[in-house]
Amino acid sequence: MRLTILLLTAPLVQGACLTPRQSAATQIVSLSSLENLAIRSNGQILATNMNSAQLYSVDPVSKTYTAALTVSGASPGLSGIGEVTPDVFAVIGGTKQVYKVDFTVNPPTSSLIATIQEANNLNGLAVFDNSSVLLADAGRGVVYKLNVANARYEQVLSDPTMTPTGGIPFGIDGIKYDAKTSTVWYTNIFRNSLHSLPVEPTTAKATGVVKTWWTNLMGDDLCLSGDTGKVYVTTNMGGNSLVELDPSVGEESRKTIGSVQGSTACAFGRREGDTGTVYVTGAQGLFAVQVK
Repeated sequence: MRLTILLLTAPLVQGACLTPRQSAATQIVSLSSLENLAIRSNGQILATNMNSAQLYSVDPVSKTYTAALTVSGASPGLSGIGEVTPDVFAVIGGTKQVYKVDFTVNPPTSSLIATIQEANNLNGLAVFDNSSVLLADAGRGVVYKLNVANARYEQVLSDPTMTPTGGIPFGIDGIKYDAKTSTVWYTNIFRNSLHSLPVEPTTAKATGVVKTWWTNLMGDDLCLSGDTGKVYVTTNMGGNSLVELDPSVGEESRKTIGSVQGSTACAFGRREGDTGTVYVTGAQGLFAVQVK
């Protein structure tokens, strides 16, 4: 979620100054108000903006970007994005729609997958398997599972930790699925919290109880390291940083590993030379943080 004047009514974040703090991350490109990102298998980075239907393609080597395509009908802009099958992506457009963006053809194309009629404000997206995604509805505080092939969807998760709070109707924000442990990870941006929930690996419905990792640091979106099991959380204007958590150790392992103004989302590189790099979208563009 991109924050501007919304922070005037956001709750005060306690404990947001974490140590150790590294120097500022490396800027890849300057683009205002980026919201989310996904990494193609060729290493190119797709970046969204909640105020624009343009999907950007960023080359992290040459540090340049182009407008890959405009997702027709996605008003006012794009948010969560994820690769469902090789070079085919699902992306949230507006507050209720999910689109398919296909890079297996040239030029790439976009098409509407589904409109989630009962949704209030879709924001976060997690790939669940090669035919479905999970969608975080920040306005209602629930999660839907959408089959991208047949457009069927259902509400699969709800919990008080997902609901909006205070004067801003925005709750669950970032969401990711760890297939190795059948666990959904998510943030609630204005509850300043990070949570995980075990789910059934076919239906995505809960098989256990929510675990709360913290309630004192704003979290926007997140990404998971498949190699180490660590979780990386972007803190938006609550911390202007990328934070690392090792679930095998516990909340005490939380530490800031990079500074990015208004950090909104993150993803690991996929090229041979950048698998230890986390790319981070933020208020001033796209950045790179070395994590291993």
